[in-house]
Amino acid sequence: MKSNVVLILSLFIIIGCTKRIPEQTQKFSNLRGDYLGQQQPGDIPQLFAPGIVSTGLNERDAAFSPDQTEFYFSIWQNGKGTLLFMKREDEKWTSPEVIPFSGVYNDIEPFITYDGSKIFFASNRPVEGKDPIDYNIWYSERNSEGQWIDPIILDSAVNSQANEFYPTLTENGDLYFTAANDKSIGGEDIFVSRYVDGVYQPYENLGDSVNSVKEEFNSFIAKDGSYLLYTTTGFGDGLGGGDLWVCFKKEDNSWTRPKNLGEINSNKLDYCPSITPDGKFLFFTSNRVLDRNYEDQVSYEQIVREFNNPMNGSGDIYWVNTEVIQKLK
Repeated sequence: MKSNVVLILSLFIIIGCTKRIPEQTQKFSNLRGDYLGQQQPGDIPQLFAPGIVSTGLNERDAAFSPDQTEFYFSIWQNGKGTLLFMKREDEKWTSPEVIPFSGVYNDIEPFITYDGSKIFFASNRPVEGKDPIDYNIWYSERNSEGQWIDPIILDSAVNSQANEFYPTLTENGDLYFTAANDKSIGGEDIFVSRYVDGVYQPYENLGDSVNSVKEEFNSFIAKDGSYLLYTTTGFGDGLGGGDLWVCFKKEDNSWTRPKNLGEINSNKLDYCPSITPDGKFLFFTSNRVLDRNYEDQVSYEQIVREFNNPMNGSGDIYWVNTEVIQKLK
């Protein structure tokens, strides 16, 4: 156990200066099956892949490919965001690796389209050789060998002079994201750029049923566009420093007022929601204090004792069954 944790800590510390995690790290990852071979949760959130993905090093933004052969996430260390992925080869999952185009600028919040052909993400990488100024929405497509090509920035229908974050898409291509721009009600709001005849339309604010005068961020749209998950403090105190809420789309395409996800939340910040492509599980990031009920998983106490780096308080990835959302409809 100790050698595995040291290895994990070391590989993320050096992540900014390497594109490939050393091959010897394969020995810590012997994962097979769906969802990295993890025991699937019920209606109580569970830490996802403890000691492998969730290590206490501020991991966030979970995303699976539609065919369940790739898992993507972000890690934020030393003021820098980096995109990582794991791949399922012959039923066995590889150890985390930096996406080839990432690791230089701040790249966060990956989303894989439902046909698996594109990855969208937020980045402060420079545009046309200029110095980084703000965050924009970018995407990359796969080449004939299935590898991601150099990223492309979206145009002014989506990106503005403000920061744009957390791109997620419906199956028909409508793009939802967050920004504090000229159409904001107050602070960071949730916007949509509709995809019509292969072209993104100018962004629209989702209105005051969804947005408030406070901050709304990290929004995730359901595959069919029927509900929207996000973090806000604008519709009530909730349980802590920022809760997960859900809005449902009505028959007239307007939105219900947001409903709090209840005890899925903690007394800390809960954010970065995503739904697996099969619709079964809600993933999210949390700064919650470690729940000592996870006795059947990794020995967290040993990690805390030996490395003074507990898997809580700095962002780890959790997952829970999506029935918690359906019960709120």
